[in-house]
Order: sequence, then C-alpha cells, then structure tokens
Amino acid sequence: MPKLKPLATSQKALTPVTDKKPASVMVDDSKRLKEIRKLVEANNKSSIDTNTIICQIYMESRFDANAGAGHNARGLMQMQMQAVQQVYKYRRKKQLGRTPSDEQTKAVFAEGKEFHASASIFDEAKNIQLGTEYMQYWIDVSSSIEEAYKKYRGLSNGVYYKKISACAAKLAASPDSMQVLRDNIK
Repeated sequence: MPKLKPLATSQKALTPVTDKKPASVMVDDSKRLKEIRKLVEANNKSSIDTNTIICQIYMESRFDANAGAGHNARGLMQMQMQAVQQVYKYRRKKQLGRTPSDEQTKAVFAEGKEFHASASIFDEAKNIQLGTEYMQYWIDVSSSIEEAYKKYRGLSNGVYYKKISACAAKLAASPDSMQVLRDNIK
C-alpha cells in the first residue's frame, strides 16, 4: 500500500508543552439551536409552544440526538419504553374513538417496545413527535400544562416545569441564544 500524503500542512510552530494557560475558542453553537427549532416547529404534536419544547429538549439531552444509547431513556426527549408504549396506545385510542381492548393494547405495546428498541428512536424528528405526543397525552388528562409536566416527570413539586417555563420565556426574548439555555437549565 502506498504511503498517503497529508491533505494539508502547516508551518506554524506547535504550542510548547510548557504552555498551560487556557485559550478561548469562539464557537457559534446557535446553529444547533436553530436546527432544533426547525425540528420542533415541523414535528411538535402538542399544544405546547416551541420555546418550551426546546428548553425541555435541552434539559433532557443537551440537544444530543444519541443521548441515552444503551439506557431506557433515549434520544432528544429521553423517551422511555413505557412512554413510547403509552403514545402507541394513545394513538390507537384516538383512531378507535374508545379505549383499545386488552388484545389491542397488548399489540400496540409490542409495537412501541419494538420501536423503542430500534435505531429509529434516535431519529430526531420521530423522537420529537413521540415526546410531544406524550406531553399532549398528559395535557389531555390534566387540569393545566404545569400539572401535565408534573405527571410527565413523576414529580409533584413542579420544579421541572418551573425551570423549563422560565427558560422558555427568556428564550422567546432571545431566540438564537444558547447562553439562555446554559444559564437557565442546569
């Protein structure tokens, strides 16, 4: 095999090993925020506004589409298998206009489990669709969005929603600012 040539070379001196001072590197990470915004706008299946969903996604996965690989909570919205199954049952209930039978529920739960185990769970658009459908399920059976978030998260103190809604208000005022997310979602 012939020796490969470098694609490019540089004549600049390398940083000496003794140089330990940190250097600032300017990175424009607003590009990812803009990508997520477009994905949410195209795939939101809930009545929740875009900024709130963006803040929720950042809180759940820090915009990492592969977050949770090898764990139960997966993708941008960290969808758990039981949540995916619930979405599949919710979809069937809407199709039928009634609660699915035990046999139908068993079948849709198997479909949901299969989807959760597949690589498709990490597809950004599909993950947002599922996550927002799951949120809409909780909105439909709750008295308010705050109550829906409490049920979604399984926490009764409302801290999860308070953080997300406060962040969303600030993000609405500065829609391209990743700093808003970093400062408000910890």
